[in-house]
Order: sequence, then structure tokens, then C-alpha cells
Amino acid sequence: MSASTENGVPALHEFAPHDEGAEHPAAPRDAISPDLRRFLAEIKGQAQFLLYLADQIEESLDHLVQEGDPCQGAFLCRMLGMYSAQLETKHQGLGEKIAETCQEVYVTVREHEHA
Repeated sequence: MSASTENGVPALHEFAPHDEGAEHPAAPRDAISPDLRRFLAEIKGQAQFLLYLADQIEESLDHLVQEGDPCQGAFLCRMLGMYSAQLETKHQGLGEKIAETCQEVYVTVREHEHA
């Protein structure tokens, strides 16, 4: 057992990230194109928004079931319609962005394999 482990469990500092300025020889920072990084960031952003919309729909449906005021119920129905429309629109955009990203990943992997 090394000095950095206690009861066979590695110390937390062993999992700490390495110096951000140092490049890993097997994976240089420029191996990922700016386009691929942008595509991945857009996918993550859209996925987070979809999660937000799903949470809002779920919460609004729970409120709708419990709502006794017809005006508030009508408002919740409008909100649900808006959330559903956004969910459908963003879902389609996410599929297209995923397809673009997968193509870019394929190209990056091919370039790496032939290097």
C-alpha cells in the first residue's frame, strides 16, 4: 500500500487533473477541431434546454391536475402548448446537430488513424 492510500483507497489528490497547460502526448489539444468543439457545446446546450422543457412540462401537468381555477387551468394549458411546441422544435434541431457532430467525429477519428 502506498503512502497516498488509506485502507486501499487512493487519496483524492491522485484524481486531481494534471496541469492544464501541459499537453498529453497521445491527445494534443488541437486534435479536436474548433467546429467539433462548437458542435459539442451546442448539443450540450440544446440537451440542457430540452431537459428544462421536460421539467417544466412535468411540473405544469402536475399543477394542471390539481388546479381548481378554470382561468389558471387555461393558462397552464397555454403554457403546456408553448412548452410542447418548443420541445418539438428543439428536438428536431438537436437531431440535425447530432448528425453533423457524428460526421465531424468520424472525420477526426479517420484523420487520427491515418496520422
